[in-house]
Amino acid sequence: MNEPIRSGDAAEIIAGALGTTGPNVGKRVRVGMLRGEHSQHGRISRVHGEGLVTEYGAIGTEVDCAQAWLRKIEPPKGPDQAASTSREVTP
Repeated sequence: MNEPIRSGDAAEIIAGALGTTGPNVGKRVRVGMLRGEHSQHGRISRVHGEGLVTEYGAIGTEVDCAQAWLRKIEPPKGPDQAASTSREVTP
């Protein structure tokens, strides 16, 4: 089961106020703090990334985004700590 999006997660913007054709769709962002609840869109979080277009048309590094418009990017699975191998170092 997927965990909900939280502060610090990597995510991709999959929609916006203009639907799936908005200027931020497809951009990768880092989720920041929860900003509050919107009456139609639900939870709103501040997200951080490059070249994000605000609701006013300005380009910047952060925007407020409904969590429903985000798809969490799962971190890559690292090697199992218990399965480490030892290597012999030769001069």
